[in-house]
Amino acid sequence: MSLTEEQGAVAVLINGSQDTFVSERALGERPIALELPFDGPTEMAELVALVEALLLVAPAPSTTDELANGAGVSVTLMESALSLIEARAPGGWVLQRHHGRVQLATAPRFAVHVRRFLGLDRESRLSAAALEALAVVAYQQPVTRAQVEAVRGVDCSGVLQTLSQRGLIEQVGRLTGPGNPNQYGTTPEFLMHFGMQSLADLPPLGHVDGKDAGGTLQAMIAATELGGSEREAAAN
Repeated sequence: MSLTEEQGAVAVLINGSQDTFVSERALGERPIALELPFDGPTEMAELVALVEALLLVAPAPSTTDELANGAGVSVTLMESALSLIEARAPGGWVLQRHHGRVQLATAPRFAVHVRRFLGLDRESRLSAAALEALAVVAYQQPVTRAQVEAVRGVDCSGVLQTLSQRGLIEQVGRLTGPGNPNQYGTTPEFLMHFGMQSLADLPPLGHVDGKDAGGTLQAMIAATELGGSEREAAAN
């Protein structure tokens, strides 16, 4: 039996490892159990293995909805499987979460060996200017070019382009205001580059000259929100 518009909303009921869809008809009729549409594993261990397989072949970081659809299970069960992968003993890879998407990445403790195996030892390093701009984006995202420049005190168009080309930052939106300037945020590649599982792994900024660096950075960003938007509108 298939769902139709007349059958109304569908509620998902979780009963152990089984997912049962119940359709609530309009006009107050009693819920009618429908044929189970899921064909994924009913054992959690097998679901975890399937999730790993899907993430290994995924061409890009995936959302939980995409993984649940591919695995043939509910989003609730998919979240449980992802949590189990995150919580288990350290292995050769880790689960990374970034802006609602997940992916598998090699464990940071093996970074030296992986780089040597792939011949990446001679990969060019980021300049000090690029690292400074990247830090502003990482800790205050989403930010505009003008906001990054206000913190660093110099033109940052070149370093932001470099960071974008390296896949470490990307456009994530536009600031509401004059000119609607682009806003930048970090990418999953950023997490891989620095060996983190999520942005929660960013180290605290601490204090500089007795002042809270995080609070100072936020204040500088907030102070440039209006003026920065106007400058970028004029530049565009």
